[in-house]
Order: sequence, then structure tokens, then C-alpha cells
Amino acid sequence: MVNVKILPDKEHASEEVAQMLHDLIVEKPNAVIGVATGSTPEGAYERLAEKIQEQHTDVSQLQFFALDEYIGLPWEHPESYHSVIARTVTEPLGVDPSQVHVPEAPDDATEGSINYYDEKITAAGGIDLQLLGIGRNGHIGFNEPGTPFDSPTHIAQLTELTREDNSRFFEGGIDEVPQLAVTQGIGTILQSRKAVLMAFGEAKADAIRDSLAVPSSEERPGSLLQHHQNCILYLDEAAAAKIDR
Repeated sequence: MVNVKILPDKEHASEEVAQMLHDLIVEKPNAVIGVATGSTPEGAYERLAEKIQEQHTDVSQLQFFALDEYIGLPWEHPESYHSVIARTVTEPLGVDPSQVHVPEAPDDATEGSINYYDEKITAAGGIDLQLLGIGRNGHIGFNEPGTPFDSPTHIAQLTELTREDNSRFFEGGIDEVPQLAVTQGIGTILQSRKAVLMAFGEAKADAIRDSLAVPSSEERPGSLLQHHQNCILYLDEAAAAKIDR
């Protein structure tokens, strides 16, 4: 089931999502939270960090699982998701690095499932709340168009559009963006107890419209959320511009 919430801007949405996360942490101090990278959720992480500091919230029992990671990019590279998650989640929230998990795959890996990561999520009790963003082509995590809806965590070949969009984070442009990544699968994401997708700006309007189009299709990965038990889309007016209100 998908619910859509349209807010005036990214700042309002980030505040609401941060409050939701903080409420979860207070209610369930050992919550398991799935975290996304990119610019979309950064405001929510910043607001959450402020709430934790202001209210002296206990974060010692939390566990965090990242959605994805590039293959072939050293962990110390500033744009590896090990580094990004450390900067945006681990350090600001004041959690121990041992509480934060990022999927890994050998640098020479080119295909196949990464079973250990799903097993680690299951051993932690499953993800209580999964944060998500969406790419212009509808990808969720690095699940590109055509990814089966029952896919586990696996190695993904990134499309040129995805690499082009992510090139803004790399000084050398698209040539520095890896062609492969390891990502939570759509099947993995669907097992989370709650999913929250954030999308802002007119560049995401087509992907949001296609995610809500019926019937769902593996060619529109965002439409997987129609099969989720409890999903909320937090959008600004621009991202929501092409959906049927």
C-alpha cells in the first residue's frame, strides 16, 4: 500500500521524516533502520541528529543498513558509500561504526547474489524503516529497470543515465563512476516493515508518476512500492506535478 504526502518543499519533508525516525528510535531503542545515500535524505539526517543531541536520545542499540555500495571504489574514497554513510549518518548521529552496515562485494565481482547481507538483516530482526530515494529512470537503490521484483541483494550493472546523474559527485565526471554496484534487491526492500521514499524537484516527476502507474512493472522499479505493506512517499510540489491527485 502506498500513501502520498505532498509538502511545500524539501525542508518540510525532511523535518517530518526526521521526526518519524526519532519517534521510532524513542519507541524502539533497538530499531533497525535502512539508510539511503545521495543528496535527497541528507536534510532528514541533519534534523535527526539535532533531535538526538537536543533530547539526549539513546542510540546505543540501533542498527543501520545501507542500501548499496559501488564495486571497485576504495572505501576511503570520499564518494564510496562507506565514506558517505560515515559522514551523514554514523558521525552526526553519534553511533558506533559497528552499528552501521554497508554491503560489500569483491572488486572483481560481476554478477550474482550477495546472500550474507540479507542474512545479516534477518539476524538483526529485519528492517523496521527503510529510507529510499529514486533515480530519474525509476531505480530504487541500484535496482535498474528490468530487475526482478523478488531479487535479493545482488550485483547490479549501472545504466549510463544512473552513472551520468551520479557523476556530479565525482571530480573527474562520469569516467570515475563505477559501472557495477552491490545493492539491496527489490525483494529485500519489500521485506522492510515500513518504507519511506523522498523525492524532490521536477527531474523526479516522471519517475514518481511511473511508480504509481498501474499495473506495476519490472521496467519501472519504483512501482515495486505498490507491493509494499506500508509505504509513504514524501514529495514536494515539483516531484508530484505529474501524478493524478
